Amino acid sequence: MEQRISIERMEQAVNLFGSFDENVRLIESEFKVTISNREGELRVNGEVEDTMLAVKALNALLTISNRGEPITEQNVRYVISLVRAGQEDRISELTQDVICISSKGRPIKPKTIGQKKYIESVLKNTITIGVGPAGTGKTYLAVAAAVAAFRERKVNRIILTRPAVEAG
Repeated sequence: MEQRISIERMEQAVNLFGSFDENVRLIESEFKVTISNREGELRVNGEVEDTMLAVKALNALLTISNRGEPITEQNVRYVISLVRAGQEDRISELTQDVICISSKGRPIKPKTIGQKKYIESVLKNTITIGVGPAGTGKTYLAVAAAVAAFRERKVNRIILTRPAVEAG
């Protein structure tokens, strides 16, 4: 089966394909399809089910690209997992929630559904306990939310504490 996806601007294709076509190769290997770019449209070939899933993933990635965000391998892997779970429509939720702007002008926002739920809990509740593996953004997002609240004068000060039990 062949499906076609129209690409409006060349920048979208460059962003979607990634350096050395790594993003598209990842989608091809995950869904066992072939993807080619011909005359301003993507052509996806493969089994019916695989082709439909690959098209959903590509459309979700194009949504991210249309918002001016770079498409990384992390984005591609996350979109693939959402498509496999039938939740590709939740991608638009992630790109809307900017917590604050960093000192370098970059927006700080949740990158996964789990981070989105976590930041919603932080903003809604007085105390939120986040448990999870190191490097998943718990502290980063919590501090970003605290700084945003401080800038908006919702709080008067931010109090940072050390952990009661040292890691390691």
